[in-house]
Amino acid sequence: MSQTIALQSLDEQNDNVLTFRLKAVIEDVQESTKLMYGSEKNPDGFPDGGLKANIVLLGSFIGLIADFGLANSLGAIESYVSTHQLSHIKQTDVSWVFSLHLGVMYFGGVFFGELFDKFGARIPLTIGMIATTVGLLLTAQSTKLVHFIFSFSILTAIGTSLAMAPLIGALSHWFLKKRALACSIGTIGGLVGGTVFPVMLQNLYDKVGFIWGIRILALICMFCMSVSIALVRERDQKHNASEISSPEVESLTNQETENLSYHENEVSSRKNPFTSLVMFLKGALDFSVLKDSRFICLTLAIWLAEVISMTTLTYLSSYALSNGLENSQAYLLITIVNVCGIPSRFISGLFADHYGRFNVMIVTSVMTTVVIFAVWLPAKGNLNILYAFAVLFGISTSAVISLIPACTGQICSVDNFGKVYGTVYFFLAFLTILGMYIASLVISGGSTTNYRNFVLYEGGLGAASIVLWIYARYTAVGWKWYKF
Repeated sequence: MSQTIALQSLDEQNDNVLTFRLKAVIEDVQESTKLMYGSEKNPDGFPDGGLKANIVLLGSFIGLIADFGLANSLGAIESYVSTHQLSHIKQTDVSWVFSLHLGVMYFGGVFFGELFDKFGARIPLTIGMIATTVGLLLTAQSTKLVHFIFSFSILTAIGTSLAMAPLIGALSHWFLKKRALACSIGTIGGLVGGTVFPVMLQNLYDKVGFIWGIRILALICMFCMSVSIALVRERDQKHNASEISSPEVESLTNQETENLSYHENEVSSRKNPFTSLVMFLKGALDFSVLKDSRFICLTLAIWLAEVISMTTLTYLSSYALSNGLENSQAYLLITIVNVCGIPSRFISGLFADHYGRFNVMIVTSVMTTVVIFAVWLPAKGNLNILYAFAVLFGISTSAVISLIPACTGQICSVDNFGKVYGTVYFFLAFLTILGMYIASLVISGGSTTNYRNFVLYEGGLGAASIVLWIYARYTAVGWKWYKF
């Protein structure tokens, strides 16, 4: 009898322990969910799929073939221009064409993100298509450094900057729980462009020359952006202050309340163009988000990851040529990086939605740093090792571009996503120019020793990026394990 009572007591204790553990697990899941989607007022209101959302995703994918495809193909243009039209100019001066291109592309985000939040996708996409096409056509005719800076570094970059906010921002309107996957699929378009454009340009340079090669590139970009104009739409989420109950108003953050007041004032001043312009600039240049330590840490972490990716793509061909590889082999390295990033970007998006966007970025930063030091550094002119590096680097860095909007969405609501996303890139403009310029100084001599130092520079940035991604996550959720 006593044994039976003891067994019953033990069973009750086990049940209590299991119940306690189950409650703890449920609370952790709820807390994790709150942290992941807590920036949105209505997390369950996002379609996260369906015909309309998938049409927008398709339009974003096609538009980003041109928009991010150009950024991923800088090396194919840099290696040709630096050995032909601008062969008489120092490498550090030539590098300004491409570092300024990225800088201007990012700098415009703070204005064009606000433009997207205010007017939707069609207007910035249309202007962006025109500017990109005209800029590339003028690039084809360029023969001097100042020509390339005006046509490619400024005009083409403004076009891609205008299109970037709606192509990425529209996805945040339609996807939340699957946002990382949606952004990964959309930005795969940039890898497709980065895969096709270098090979295409290499063949066109030989067959029809630089001028017609860039003209054909311009026509392809115009077609892709025209399709995106037809397909990409924002989701109507306008809020009327009079329709929000008092408790809901109290629950809004200060930033959201300011945005609401801003849009109300904007309606009243719409008849006065000058006042509207002033208010638009005031809204675009509102840097109150800098008070948020999460934003600062995230921006710095993104910067290092972005600089590693862009400087490698820009100078990998030149690195290969300096180590004795042929033109076709040097261009192929860029293609391999982009091709291998396609399946990896899709997988990283799945993992990011399942395990957390910041968590995946920490893992990929570690992978990138290891690949640089363990594979690229000892490679020198060994073609097989360089091919292996291109494969591994493409896999490890594929998440950089695709998870930036998903990570940004962790610290802001969709109502002002365009502004916050644009502000991230506004500061990235200056930081990226700095990172690209330092890279050009490292390789200024163009010798194998210079390029070896360049690899060490990339590895150092990779190690620093690991630290910053870990700290960026800490500022948001602390050291405890969460899906974040």
